[in-house]
Amino acid sequence: MTDQALQNSGSSNPLCRGAFGPALTIGFGAAVLMWVIAWVLHMPGVHVPTPIAIPLLLLPLLAIALRWLPGVSAPDRIKAGVFSGLIAGLVNLMILGSFITEQPESTAEMSEKANELAPNAFLVVVGSIVVSIIVTLVAALIVKGKDAPTVDTRSWLSRFAWVTAMTYIPLIAVGGIVTSTDSGLAVPDAVTSYGAISVLFPLKLMAEPRIFFEHSHRLLGTLAGLTTLVLMVRVLMTQKRLMPKAMSVVLFLSVCLQGYLGIIRVAESSTAFAIFHGVFAQLVFALALVLAMLLSTKWINANPSDAVLPLARKARLLTGLAFGGLIIQLVFGAMTRHMNTSHAMMSHMGFAFIVVALVLIAGAVCIRAGKQDDSGRAIRPLGIIMHGIVVWQFALGFAVLGLVWEENPPELPTPETLTQAQPIEALPALIATAHHLSGALLLATSACAFAWAIHLARKPKIR
Repeated sequence: MTDQALQNSGSSNPLCRGAFGPALTIGFGAAVLMWVIAWVLHMPGVHVPTPIAIPLLLLPLLAIALRWLPGVSAPDRIKAGVFSGLIAGLVNLMILGSFITEQPESTAEMSEKANELAPNAFLVVVGSIVVSIIVTLVAALIVKGKDAPTVDTRSWLSRFAWVTAMTYIPLIAVGGIVTSTDSGLAVPDAVTSYGAISVLFPLKLMAEPRIFFEHSHRLLGTLAGLTTLVLMVRVLMTQKRLMPKAMSVVLFLSVCLQGYLGIIRVAESSTAFAIFHGVFAQLVFALALVLAMLLSTKWINANPSDAVLPLARKARLLTGLAFGGLIIQLVFGAMTRHMNTSHAMMSHMGFAFIVVALVLIAGAVCIRAGKQDDSGRAIRPLGIIMHGIVVWQFALGFAVLGLVWEENPPELPTPETLTQAQPIEALPALIATAHHLSGALLLATSACAFAWAIHLARKPKIR
């Protein structure tokens, strides 16, 4: 049986058939963007009037529906539109909870008001879901008669895998902000937030910046966990290939482990778990991107020529070395951020030169392999991206050294000392977070290049 037949054999499954499969992809994809916009709009110090904030939140839902609904078969577009809005509305309940609870004046009042819903909570929930459905229904009506090619079921699954991987980017970014702003211990309890179920923590109490960063990191982790769970179920129910099925299970278990590491880090105020938590997060992100590649049509149809094989095998060795070097560098970086010792910093700085050389050489071979002929084209952009990010990352490292890093800084503020903590310095926090995030992107890109090199280095299929 061919790869295409294997993929299409799952088309009778309800998770990919008709309107529901596309709706899952559209609904979750829009929800991720809506969460990012909601995070920006509700940062401490940002005051956007509600009449402006609501359209800004609904805009990505409309845009993605307009962009992707034409790929649904014409008879299913209205149904897919309704399902998309319903799914996005349900996912968004996890952030809506902060608005529909009683809003105490201080965290001291949380013992009495934790998890207590406001009188209008039911109406707000129903109204939010209905508005989401209306937006996607309008989009479906606009594109109802549009003449566009129908996207096949395996492509909808591939898109959902990319959506899942993208949920990790804001999660890692906000995790970097948590460390850069010393917010890791701003919320005392590890599972709940000041006694509240995570999704029901009052918005008013997030006016304190460090509480906002730490709690929103937890919420984004919940979104990533839910999206990964749905991806795993879809892959297990629709795929015949063993590798994607195994990787989806490993990815979900890794996300669960990452959440547990975060709990232990807070519960025990453990620096060791903070380091492990930071390192493992980037490895999970890399795994998610590789899984998304494995589910793509480009990967399934890859058939390297004899001319590509020698360069692909060389790229396999060099990208493997670069990926391994980046993992070591990631550990040094996490030790530097959490331990703040000169030894960790010097190790991170010194090894950076080795990593830059490995990445530049590996990226160059990927580019050469991609130029050889069309059968190796997919690996070329990864080499280019590796070159661009590593140069940017190297420059950011010196910026961090000059503007951010300090040996033996004061202890992390706790809930008892938040009011006495030093104000957050925006520029150093931004630079450190950018360095953290671009490092994650470099590691993930290198992992993808390594995976593609392995794929292209196989013996060509019989033509």
